[in-house]
Amino acid sequence: MSDNAPGTAGAPRTAEIIQLYDDASPELKRVLERKLGNAADAEEILQDAFEKLLRLSDRQHIRDLRRYFFTMANNMALNALQHRDVEHRYRAAQSLAHEDERHDAPGPERTVLANEELLRVQVALAALPERTRHVFLLFRSDGLSYREIADQLGISRKGVEYHLRRAVAAVMDAMKE
Repeated sequence: MSDNAPGTAGAPRTAEIIQLYDDASPELKRVLERKLGNAADAEEILQDAFEKLLRLSDRQHIRDLRRYFFTMANNMALNALQHRDVEHRYRAAQSLAHEDERHDAPGPERTVLANEELLRVQVALAALPERTRHVFLLFRSDGLSYREIADQLGISRKGVEYHLRRAVAAVMDAMKE
């Protein structure tokens, strides 16, 4: 019995990918740790890249499996860094908003401005695709982790990150208006 799925003639077999993981993962993990700044995120990206490579059904086009694996993991790390940056900017904006609230006396003008900002955020959220809005609300309102959201919705952790990036960007844009 072959490790290859039907229609993947010539594709690297699962055993070859597992061997690549065993051989390359220590080096790749070090690279990812330097890029991401911590071992936990590096390990998670490494595992996600390995799983994605295993699930890839059309592997015939891959000439250098090791390079493909490293490139895939690097791209996933860059996406994680970008997401981390968006989250950081969002939290900084939230912190500034809360700081302003503590220092400002809640007069009628402030109440009107806050209501306008809330309305802009609500409109931005309403304009999002249903799944993106749902992911955002599960994260912000229900306090679920990425993994919990992914499990509940039957999507990948990267899918959760994608939807959160879209939602946070929309909310940030609405808050700037």
